[in-house]
Amino acid sequence: MKPSPAPQLDLSVIIVNYKTSDVTLKAIQSVLDHPGKLNLEVIVVDNDSQDGSVAVLRAAFPQITVLDTGHNGGYAWGNNVGIRRARGRYLLVLNPDALVYDGTLESAVAYMQENPEVGILSGHVSLENGTQQPTLFREVSLSKLFWGLVVPNRILRRSQMFGDQRYASLARDTAQDVEVVAGCFMMISREIVEKVGMMDDRFFMYSEESEWCWRVRQAGLKVRYNPDVRLMHYGAVSTGQTSPWKSVEIAKGHILFLRFTRGPAIAWFGTVLMVLADLLRAIWFLPLSLIRPGHEGTRAWRARLAFLFGALFRQPKGQTPPQPDIGMAT
Repeated sequence: MKPSPAPQLDLSVIIVNYKTSDVTLKAIQSVLDHPGKLNLEVIVVDNDSQDGSVAVLRAAFPQITVLDTGHNGGYAWGNNVGIRRARGRYLLVLNPDALVYDGTLESAVAYMQENPEVGILSGHVSLENGTQQPTLFREVSLSKLFWGLVVPNRILRRSQMFGDQRYASLARDTAQDVEVVAGCFMMISREIVEKVGMMDDRFFMYSEESEWCWRVRQAGLKVRYNPDVRLMHYGAVSTGQTSPWKSVEIAKGHILFLRFTRGPAIAWFGTVLMVLADLLRAIWFLPLSLIRPGHEGTRAWRARLAFLFGALFRQPKGQTPPQPDIGMAT
């Protein structure tokens, strides 16, 4: 990432839109309504929505930058397009279905300034019903995948005995360092992006935030949760809660993360463990598929298992992302 020749702002808020203009409008409005004393810009990157989103967003907010890429290169790629155009000293990757509150952005920037050891900052994320969304994770690992063979996911995520995969034992009322934070709100400084690089856009969607957090921690910096930074997140607006496509992309993201951070051999062994886990799930899904053949969870399981079997013989290596400025229009 090259420094922008233009005068720098305090903050650049980057939002990737894909057929979600209705919620993206609300996200933009929340940012513009709550800048505090920050001099900020909003950059929306449209991943080839082809639904009129670009015109709607430009008409509603002529003061922001809306980039019409003409391609859908995925979440990491779209954010990187925005990062290349950004002029802020701090950069915020914000989901299109997230809303910030009064003080959210100002307190996040202030915290980053006061804590230079922090590489990526996230905050307290609430769902629409007011409950806190689990947005803190541990990296995918062979041990996690092994326990997934025999331990139900709902237990695996919360049990300290099996690695506390979602940090369920972590206090949520104090700042904490974690391995991975969800990509709905990730603040990073321009200086750190220049040091560790942008998101890895070989990922199309899912696990790109894990790999970015891994690189930041490899550089000796912290990935931190700060409960004083608050926002609301609708969640899974553009992808849906459960679908065959999403299930496959999550599995692919796990394999790619292991490949890029641990090497091809570990990625293959991880694939074996995921195949075995899904075969064990046949005890539940095969009878369900006979009773309810159209059940979305069953369809997702079948799609994921078919993908994983194929991955045993041909491991995914990640996409070749589109060139960042092909067809770009502002």
